[in-house]
Amino acid sequence: MSVLTLKILFVSIAGAVLVCAYAPFSYWWLTFLCPAILYAVIANQTIRFAALLGFIFGLFFFGFGVPWTFNSIHEFGHAPLILSGILAGLLVIILALFPACVASLTIYLHENKYFNFSTVISFACLWVAFEWIRGWIFTGFPWLLIGHVHHTGPLQGVLPIFGSYGASWVSILLGCFVAVLAFAKSKQKIIAALSLLIIALSLYLVNQIVWTHADDEELDVVLIQGNISQEMKWDRSKHAFIMEKYLAMSKRHFDADIIIWPETAIPTYYSMVKDSFIQKVGKTAYENNIDYLIGVFTFDPQNGQVYNSIMTLGAELSFYRKQHLVPFGEYLPFRGILTFLERYIDIPMADISSGEGRPLVRLKGHPVGSSICYEAVYGNEIIEAMPEAKFLVNISNDAWFGDSLAPHQHLEITRSRAVETGRYLLRATNTGISAVIDPTGAIINKSVQFQDDVVRATISPYSGVTLYARWGNWGIVSILFGILVGLNALRWLTRAH
Repeated sequence: MSVLTLKILFVSIAGAVLVCAYAPFSYWWLTFLCPAILYAVIANQTIRFAALLGFIFGLFFFGFGVPWTFNSIHEFGHAPLILSGILAGLLVIILALFPACVASLTIYLHENKYFNFSTVISFACLWVAFEWIRGWIFTGFPWLLIGHVHHTGPLQGVLPIFGSYGASWVSILLGCFVAVLAFAKSKQKIIAALSLLIIALSLYLVNQIVWTHADDEELDVVLIQGNISQEMKWDRSKHAFIMEKYLAMSKRHFDADIIIWPETAIPTYYSMVKDSFIQKVGKTAYENNIDYLIGVFTFDPQNGQVYNSIMTLGAELSFYRKQHLVPFGEYLPFRGILTFLERYIDIPMADISSGEGRPLVRLKGHPVGSSICYEAVYGNEIIEAMPEAKFLVNISNDAWFGDSLAPHQHLEITRSRAVETGRYLLRATNTGISAVIDPTGAIINKSVQFQDDVVRATISPYSGVTLYARWGNWGIVSILFGILVGLNALRWLTRAH
C-alpha cells in the first residue's frame, strides 16, 4: 500500500471516528485526536492533494454525522428515494468543502515548513474561520462544531468566554501541538511543550471563574412530552385529541409553577382556538397559579403572514415568533432557483414567515430567553436575550429526525448554550429528548425518547452575564482573524528580509 493511499485511509477513518466525539457516544477527547490526524497527514503535500485529503475527511465526518438528513427528506418530506439521496449527498459534499479549504489554505500559507508553532496556529484559526462561515453562508448550518462537545471536560471554561468557536480553537490547538511533539524537530518540540503548558494553566484558571449566580428563588418546572407522530400532527381531525392530551398530561402537575409544551403542541392557529381551548387552558392557569409556555401557530391578519410561535399564558399573555426558519422544513431557500423541488418534496410548513424582535417572553414575572427548534444551534441568536433572561427555554419537534443521531446532537448543542450563557435551559420536545439542563451543562432530568413522558425539576433564575453573552461570536472571530493575519504578515516580512 502506497504512502498516499495510507494518508487517504487515515483521514477517512479520522473523519468517520470524529462523529463518536458527539452525543450519544460522547467521546469528546476525539476532538483533539481526529483533526490533529488531518493536520499531520497533509504535511508536505501539494495544495491540491491537501484539499483532497481535507475533502475526504469531511465526506466521512459529515457522511456519518448527518445521515439523518436523508431520513428527514425521504420519510417526512415524502421525496422520492433517489432525490432524497441526491439532496442529502449534496449537503455532505458542500459541508466537506470546508475542511478541504482548511487543509489547502494551511499548505498554501506555509508551503513545506510544517510541524511548527505557526502552522498549528494557522490550522486552528482556519478551522474556526470555516466553522464560522459554515454557520451563516447559504442560511447557515452550524451543526457538529468541535466546540459543541466541550460543555463538559477541561475546555468547559472556554465556553462562557469565547463560546463554542473558542472551544473549537483551543481543542484544535491542543491536538495539533501534540502532533508537533510527535513529529517535529527538537526546537519545535520545546515550543509545542511550552504552548501546551500555557494552555493547560490557562484552562485551569478559566475553569475557576463563576460568571453567573442563582437568585434567591426556586421554580418548579414541568416539561410535557406528548409523543405525537408527524402523521397525526398534520391530520386536522386529530387536532382536538392532541390538545386535550397535552392538557390531560398537565393536570397531574398543577402544583408546579411553570408548565411547558413543545413546538406546535397546538397544531393550529391561536386565533382559531383562543375562545375555546386556549380559554380552557387559561382557566387552569388562573385557578392553579401556573404559567404555561406553549408552541402554537399564529396568524397576523394585517400582513397575512403565518408564524411558528411561542405563547405564554398565565399571569400575562405574550408571544415570540420564530425568526430562524428551517430550510426545506419551514420554507424553500433560493425559491427562484429551487422552485421545481416543490413538485417532489412536501414542505408541510412552507408558508411560515420569519418573526422579528428580541427572543424574550415572561414566566412567573421573569424575562425568559426563548428559542424554537433549530434556533438553538445559533449561539449568537440565543444571547440576544441576555443579560435580562433569567433562564432559557427551547421548544422543539425532533420527530422530523426520526430515530437517528440528530435528537442526541441537538440536545448536546443546547447543553453548550446553557454553559455559554450561565443559565438553566429547559428543553421541551414532542418525541424527545426533553431535558432540564443546569448552567454547567449538566442534565438534571431528561425524558425517554418516543414515549409519553413528563420531565420535572426545580430550577433557579440566574443573574450575571458571561463574556460570551456580551461579545458573541464577533469577539473570538475578530481575535482569531487578527492572529491569523498578524502571524502570516510577520512570517512573510521575516522571509522578505
